[in-house]
Amino acid sequence: MATIWPLLQAVLVVMAFHLGGSDANEPVIAPFKFQSRLKVGERGSVLCTIRSGDGPFNFKWLKDGHEFIRPFPGVDVRTTADTSLFIVQSVTLQNNGNYTCIVSNSHGSDSHTTSLVVTMAPAWEKEPTDITVEEGRYIKIECKARGFPKPQIKWENKHGNILNFSDSTFATSENGDLIISNTRASMEGYYTCQAENGVGSNLKKMIYLSVKVPARFEEKFSVETVRRGETASLKCEAIGDLPLEVTWAKDKRNLEIKELDRYERFETTVEKGLTSELMIRSTDRNDGALYTCFAKNDYGLDEKNIKLVIVEVPARPLDVRVQEVWSRSATISWSVPYSGNSPITKFIVQYWQEKENGQRLLEQTIPSSQTSVLLKSLHPGSPYAVTVVAENEVGQGMPSQTIQFVTGEEAPVSPPTDVQVKPKGSSSLLVTWKPPPKELWNGELRGYYIDYKVNSSPTSYLFKTVESSSNDSYEYILSPLMKATRYSVVVKAYNGAGTGPPSEEITVKTLEGDLPLPPPVELVSNSDSAISLKWGKSPSHNIPVTGYTLHYKKKNSGEWNYVHVVASDNNMYTIKDLESGATYQLYLTAVNQFGRGNPSDYLSITTNPKGIGIGLPFYLNLAIVVPVTASVVAFVVVLVVIVIFVKKTKARKALERDLTSLQSGKVVTYAPGSQRYIDMEKARRVSNPEPGTPAAASIASYASIPSRDLELRVDDPRQELKSFLPPQMRDRPLPHPKPSSLKKRGDSHLYDRAD
Repeated sequence: MATIWPLLQAVLVVMAFHLGGSDANEPVIAPFKFQSRLKVGERGSVLCTIRSGDGPFNFKWLKDGHEFIRPFPGVDVRTTADTSLFIVQSVTLQNNGNYTCIVSNSHGSDSHTTSLVVTMAPAWEKEPTDITVEEGRYIKIECKARGFPKPQIKWENKHGNILNFSDSTFATSENGDLIISNTRASMEGYYTCQAENGVGSNLKKMIYLSVKVPARFEEKFSVETVRRGETASLKCEAIGDLPLEVTWAKDKRNLEIKELDRYERFETTVEKGLTSELMIRSTDRNDGALYTCFAKNDYGLDEKNIKLVIVEVPARPLDVRVQEVWSRSATISWSVPYSGNSPITKFIVQYWQEKENGQRLLEQTIPSSQTSVLLKSLHPGSPYAVTVVAENEVGQGMPSQTIQFVTGEEAPVSPPTDVQVKPKGSSSLLVTWKPPPKELWNGELRGYYIDYKVNSSPTSYLFKTVESSSNDSYEYILSPLMKATRYSVVVKAYNGAGTGPPSEEITVKTLEGDLPLPPPVELVSNSDSAISLKWGKSPSHNIPVTGYTLHYKKKNSGEWNYVHVVASDNNMYTIKDLESGATYQLYLTAVNQFGRGNPSDYLSITTNPKGIGIGLPFYLNLAIVVPVTASVVAFVVVLVVIVIFVKKTKARKALERDLTSLQSGKVVTYAPGSQRYIDMEKARRVSNPEPGTPAAASIASYASIPSRDLELRVDDPRQELKSFLPPQMRDRPLPHPKPSSLKKRGDSHLYDRAD
């Protein structure tokens, strides 16, 4: 208020200046008045402002023609040079009256009077109360109210009709009291005293006139609604003389209430009679029935019926199905479920697009009179899931069974992205691209068309088809093409519905010669901080290679490092300052006058741990030599053991045959000089022949010389070894052991390839 008051003063001064002019001398007051019909407790204020005249001014306030000698409580007067604000903080009936503002200056004075009217809604002075009387007695029911204007008192009977005091049965005093000289049983009931004066709400008070009568119920029928699972409370208020007896029935059958049952009964004696309350805990659908309470006293019998309705959320909508599906819309229908004893107010159709990166729930509200909906603004070629939920005043029921459908496809609306075309030789172009954004596929991509033609040629495009895959990027080599010719290339994606828009046309010229082929690379040596590589000359179609670029990086690290190497007769390079015990990935590209060729195979090489194999070639590196040597030695030992075992087995079998012959009496004859026996102790052990050594040279010098009838045969250990092999492998030659060396294994290197 403090901040608004100066602004209000300035506005009023300006208004007064324009309305009254600036030539007057005597003060002239602008008319004002209080708010109309202020209520007790409200705030009343008026602003007395000067319309014209010259200051200084003197302000004075009168009430009903009398000057304020001292301020009233709650009255505040705020005067400035040009205005005077009269405020009553909280008006009362005592503030009613005429208020005059007098303004004077050296030239004269002016005044203006306005009325403050304070109204007061009716308030009880004597509130009527219930009364009990015997028949034939005189009763007086007081009903008094105060207010401004003075309230008028009216009496209504239990039917809402104004009492007719011309009837000799009733009489009334001047102050509004209800007087009954002869009370009868038919007069029992509710009476309402109403006070009104046109201000605020009317005062109403209903009282009950109780006459000693037979037991009865004021209300004969009621409906109680309870949510399923909650506690139901059924009340019967029996009116009549005590003692009163109340019993209960369910669907007209006596209701027996047992201990530890869901049914409980509570009775309370009240002034009017007896209140019986039937409690049903954890209600279910079967509790919905017609309950009757019977009241009985010495004067009569009465009953009251209470219909208990168990309400719950609706059941799941039934038979939800997809009627029709288009590319951007679908029709869903369902059947109305059990309403839960409460009318279904609406259906909520919930649907969402099933995506890998999350789902966004969409909802559509349908009136209860409708059992189908057309879902719009769907995305083509996309899977959707739908459920339907019914709702009543109790709440939302469980959603229906989820159904899925897929919208129809439309042609993609976006071309492939990041399309690039590079020459890869005199007759080929490398085309690379990425798929369009997935949300613009409008279905499942089946592949891509690569359209190409000679630039500025009037002929139509030729095309190549590339099937879709799960790759994030694609590449395709267009060939064969004409040498040193400009080609225009576009890429389009397609699905089952059609082909999407083409990418921007890219014009690229094929080379006048071919790029070099990937050079063969092999490892020379590695240490804890360096890797040495060498490579052969790259076949380049008689076009000399001018240099090489070696690319390398630590596995699972960031960007590739590269080193340019000038072509020479001895192509070799050592990468230094590497991390020990780390795995590095490497590849090599060759360069000629037409550009850079394809990369070689990726190599994956691990440097040695710190201090192992420093500066050694790979064939002297212990990390390689030791395992290889151990493998060769193990193979030789196994081979020797097998040969010795076979020979001993054969000798044992021959000895067994001779012993058998001797035991059977057979005589074994030998031709003269057919065999000379040797001294076994002096015989030398037959050594294993070196690879490539003739078999006869490996026989000891003391060996017996066979006769011409028996041919000396030295068994090759490798032939004996074959007897232990499967039949299909016995014809295969067994290799002699060879020194270990690190050579290519097929087309790949001994060390691992890059991932």
